[in-house]
Amino acid sequence: MKNENEWSGGEGGGGSHPPVPPSFLVRNVDNVNSQLWRAQGLLTMWDFLEYKGRIGMTKVIFQRKDDIRTLKVMPATCNSRYFNDGRWRISNQIRNRLGRFNKVSGLMITLTYDPKKIGKREAWSSFGKDTRCFLNGVNQYRKRRNWQRLHYLWVVEVQKGTGYPHVHLFFPNLRWLVPVKILNGNWSKGRSNVESPKKITVNCAGYISKYLRKMDGWLDLHLALLWSGRCRMYGFSRGFSAKVDKKESDWNRWAIVKTDNVDNLEKGLTEGGFKIDHGSKKTVAS
Repeated sequence: MKNENEWSGGEGGGGSHPPVPPSFLVRNVDNVNSQLWRAQGLLTMWDFLEYKGRIGMTKVIFQRKDDIRTLKVMPATCNSRYFNDGRWRISNQIRNRLGRFNKVSGLMITLTYDPKKIGKREAWSSFGKDTRCFLNGVNQYRKRRNWQRLHYLWVVEVQKGTGYPHVHLFFPNLRWLVPVKILNGNWSKGRSNVESPKKITVNCAGYISKYLRKMDGWLDLHLALLWSGRCRMYGFSRGFSAKVDKKESDWNRWAIVKTDNVDNLEKGLTEGGFKIDHGSKKTVAS
């Protein structure tokens, strides 16, 4: 190792302190990590906005089974959670599955992340796995005591001020979960404490739909993190929802086109001898 004299050029040479290396490259690791995270975030958001733009231009054409000359043009956005009409459709599906759980009493907890102990990108990529691990741990505690297995629903939201995800969990028809120390023990790895369960009464379908509507106010960066991690925004346990029988559609998928001018597309189809159905814009086929 070089001593102080060697750094200064030997006895009687230059200054008495070693030369300072470029802080961005050597000394300031936090700065490097910050710049790297920012660059990765920009690339992720760029890819997401490109994807969102493609979805926005994509139109799906359906053909009526009993009249092949009748077509319906629908935007692909109605199947995407990143657009208002897609979130509206998802809300309707949730109402169909959770409609019987209206004004249900139960317990709610919120799982939050501590920005000092975990990076934002890591939190967004792992919150689904972390939530499952938390629930598995709580269920194992209850199983050892022959308590009923939990039914639950969860939904993720952007935490104000930090931009981190936090997860709301609701347990219907439950008066007692586990001791708070058990909750905290199962939400570890640098996460912040879990609040004591709160007793609430909710419309379960409306509860999830409320947070879907809140996505209107999400920044593109948070939507991009949700998209890049292929993360679910909500979930519920088996047996919690009602099974909905799917009705056979009257339509078949006929074509997929990319255009930002629906009027010209429909005009061309009409000139080709087709009729355009402008009825309900609900999903007509998978």
